[in-house]
Amino acid sequence: MFKEAFCAAALGGIFWLDRYQIGQLMMSRPIVVGSVIGWALGSVETGLAVGALFEVLWLRRPPIGGFIAPEVTFSSSIAVSAAIIVWNQSHFDIIALALLSFMLFMPLSFLGSRLDLVLRIGLGKLSIPAESAILDRSKRKILLYFAASLGLGFTICFVAQVPLIILGSLVLRPLVAAWPENLVPALKLAYFSIPALGALDMLAGNFDRVSFALFLLGVTFSVCCYFLL
Repeated sequence: MFKEAFCAAALGGIFWLDRYQIGQLMMSRPIVVGSVIGWALGSVETGLAVGALFEVLWLRRPPIGGFIAPEVTFSSSIAVSAAIIVWNQSHFDIIALALLSFMLFMPLSFLGSRLDLVLRIGLGKLSIPAESAILDRSKRKILLYFAASLGLGFTICFVAQVPLIILGSLVLRPLVAAWPENLVPALKLAYFSIPALGALDMLAGNFDRVSFALFLLGVTFSVCCYFLL
């Protein structure tokens, strides 16, 4: 458990930097984070299943300007890690486990937003001496402040995620063990309703015939996946 937690938190910290500190290559999207962490921990399917839920629910809420959206990179990394740790021990149904993990760790998106605010304040303080270094054309100091800003972002995410992944696994494990077998299909059906809600939320901001047709197509696809899986 500890090895998986440190590995996942390290990857989560790196992906967190992509949000607006370096790169901004969309690698911080939950579906990417979930897939990569899933691959690192031995279950790409679980990582993809959990990441997809975080992706569709907050797809229209990117952190633009001063707006701090629910931090899905942070929360999805924890949810994926805890789900895979539990799955490796119980081999519970992946779709059902993905939903349980999502519901349990979704509130951490708001904790991640608070950490995001702390990071922005810290970066703001670093920007003052960094600006002076730029004016002085001191390449060494510029590189130092740049590395310090990346180190700050990584450390905040890493330090926060490690205990949350371990604690989350300890909470999720008995929940999975106590879940009645006859209610597993209910979790699987509920899993596919969340992408439908995410698509409906997007339609609310851009409602036209094409969007409505794609929404119906998505619902049909979700129902088909449910019966096949």
